[in-house]
Amino acid sequence: MKPRISLYAVIVFTVIVLGTVWFFSMLEDQEPLSVFPATINRDCAPWDGSAFTVSIPVSDGAIIATSIYQSPDIRLPVTFSFPDETMRAGNALLLLPVGVPEPLTGKVSFPRVEQGLPVEGKFDLLTETGRQFKGSFKAEWENQPVYCG
Repeated sequence: MKPRISLYAVIVFTVIVLGTVWFFSMLEDQEPLSVFPATINRDCAPWDGSAFTVSIPVSDGAIIATSIYQSPDIRLPVTFSFPDETMRAGNALLLLPVGVPEPLTGKVSFPRVEQGLPVEGKFDLLTETGRQFKGSFKAEWENQPVYCG
């Protein structure tokens, strides 16, 4: 009976060691996300409802503009996916210094959004040509007046 218990102990110990090594190797492989300074403003949804837009300068004068078609009063973590087939959640565009805005696909997430407080979030977005934008942001509110309707 003792050899069997010893064998089980060795197997359990080996599994624990391998699991620990795998876990810590996964932590090392993750690149830290770049944190981009951003701005956030009240906005209007296409149907004149409440909305907000986060503008993230990324490179060479390009700006990621993510519009969310709901009030900036989000108390729980939320992720928005683009494009939104219903056209009710919002949109994400790459605004270039020259040319037309490019639609972006991917996700933008917020732990919470409250007007007047800095807003943090993460984004992982892609252009039609495959250019990826991935990082996190910290947005400060601008007090631009908005009149919907």
